[in-house]
Amino acid sequence: FIMRKRSMRVIERYEAQKTAPVFPADVHVMRIGDVAIATNQFELFLDFGLRIVARSPAVQTFLVQLAADNHFSYLATRKAEQGESYSACLYSNEIGSAGGQQLVEETVKTIDELWAD
Repeated sequence: FIMRKRSMRVIERYEAQKTAPVFPADVHVMRIGDVAIATNQFELFLDFGLRIVARSPAVQTFLVQLAADNHFSYLATRKAEQGESYSACLYSNEIGSAGGQQLVEETVKTIDELWAD
């Protein structure tokens, strides 16, 4: 039953992507002095978090994950997808690794804007 349900969710997402190829994500970024705090609704694989922190102009950057009460998913890297582990499978994720990199880019862009002055 569980495998059937998971498979059905994958098929439903595949069909939904035909009309809505972009997944809207809740991301919030704020600055407190030299500190940046960025939230998202995913459980990020470590590499995505490190990419954000490494590129942030803040003295310290905090990432708050699973910060939404209505929706969340693992966010696996390309390497993890290729390894096909549990948390990188189609049934465990709603967003692929390309979406994870887009989340990194948008988060870093927003943090950079807070330091633009």
